[in-house]
Amino acid sequence: MEKAIYVLSGSIPVHDDLEVEQIERLTRHISGFAEVYLGHDEVAHAVSLRVSGTMLRDDARLIDRRIEKFAEEYCSAGAILLSEWNGLTRWLVVGMNWHVQCLVRLGAVQEQFARLIERDFDFLVRLEPPDGSSGGLSQHLMSVSIST
Repeated sequence: MEKAIYVLSGSIPVHDDLEVEQIERLTRHISGFAEVYLGHDEVAHAVSLRVSGTMLRDDARLIDRRIEKFAEEYCSAGAILLSEWNGLTRWLVVGMNWHVQCLVRLGAVQEQFARLIERDFDFLVRLEPPDGSSGGLSQHLMSVSIST
């Protein structure tokens, strides 16, 4: 297995009762693998982080999982972090489970939309009221044309 450069960066919203000991414990846990910066902004209730070093892919995954566990326990919302290993970039979605699910779905929708606009594309959209009822005989259709 080869070692490569790993960088994890971003910011996560945290509960206002987060204690310094919890951040220090996380720092101690992952500082054996990498260089760690964790900054706690008590006014904004956020922790900014940057973890970097040269390591095996398994070590990078271990750090990702440790950050995910910290976020599950102390985040007040979902967050998206940037994770890079060996030149490969991916998003690490962490935090409250419901928020994480919403962020993942949003990412999937954005990816699908990006594929649609790669070329000129016409499609029909059917609009319905939020409750799903059509409310009458007329159907609400809209034509959308996307040209790039």
